[in-house]
Amino acid sequence: MTSKERVMAAVRRAEPDRVPLDLLPNRWVAERLHHDLGTRTHRELLQRLCCDVVDLRGVVDPVYRGPVPLVRERADGVRENIWGWRQKVVQTATGPEEQFVEFALAEATSLEDFERHPWPSPDWFDFSDIAARLEPWRDFAVMASGPSVFQHPTYLRRSDNLLMDMAVEPELAHWLMDKFTDFYLAFYDRMLSAAKGRIDILRTADDLGMQHGLFISPEMFRTFVKPRVKKLVDMAHSHGVSFLFHSCGAIRPLIDELIEIGVDILDPLQAAAEGMEPQALKDDYGDRVCLHGGICTQYLLPGGTAQEVRAETRRRIEIFGRGGGYILAPCHVLQNDVPTVNILAMVEAVS
Repeated sequence: MTSKERVMAAVRRAEPDRVPLDLLPNRWVAERLHHDLGTRTHRELLQRLCCDVVDLRGVVDPVYRGPVPLVRERADGVRENIWGWRQKVVQTATGPEEQFVEFALAEATSLEDFERHPWPSPDWFDFSDIAARLEPWRDFAVMASGPSVFQHPTYLRRSDNLLMDMAVEPELAHWLMDKFTDFYLAFYDRMLSAAKGRIDILRTADDLGMQHGLFISPEMFRTFVKPRVKKLVDMAHSHGVSFLFHSCGAIRPLIDELIEIGVDILDPLQAAAEGMEPQALKDDYGDRVCLHGGICTQYLLPGGTAQEVRAETRRRIEIFGRGGGYILAPCHVLQNDVPTVNILAMVEAVS
């Protein structure tokens, strides 16, 4: 099987020749892996790690033709993108990480304040040659990533403010979340149309869970998140593209409703979160949705031995992979605290 065939068999909840693998290191880990493994290109790295999925971010992007810089440098190392959200690289105990700072709409109090913000347009992007640039990746499962209806608004509004809006000023929350939803619907509709069948999966990320429970109530999910995610699901399906929904945390109370609106792939099966036990997830949902993730990035990958990583990866394959419908992946982007030896141990257990 090719990587694409392997992944799409799993999405159909069939059993491929082996469990497919999806890895996404952060940029510092990617640099380290290139050094440690002697690879030079992104394709070489994916092939060395037996990855079956290519995430298009930073690999094949539409051409930007907007009237303002795609990213601009501000003072003190802060970088601002076209949405106006601002990030800065900070040093943590395990190495550099990007964090969000200076939330542009944190002090807004009205719809007029929101409307005055400089909003980007999908018209600023040129998708005309994307099909040709995707052609070299045809042997991989190709995943477009990026839309978000809940999490991205927090990068402008700040999480606490958006949650307060949802509780006491819902018209503000609806306006802001619609702004992002409408942009992403148009942006990815154009991308999928221009790709002419060369994109297999659309991935959205909206973290709705914490370690021991939901970040928002099921009622808030149904009011603010579910209908907007459904619009993205329906748009992806109209192009014959499968839909992956990412949410960290203990989201078990929402899984049935995510499946109900058409989510094809559920990620990341956060191994250490409450209620996300592998056998129970497989028993309850494995015949209705493709499961993606499951390899712990909180404890196992950063702190386990290579032997422990191999053993636990094989156990996940035995549970989630039985009968098909599983794409193995870490529960988060690979961060600086995950040693190369443990990444290779996980890969060896798959290949």
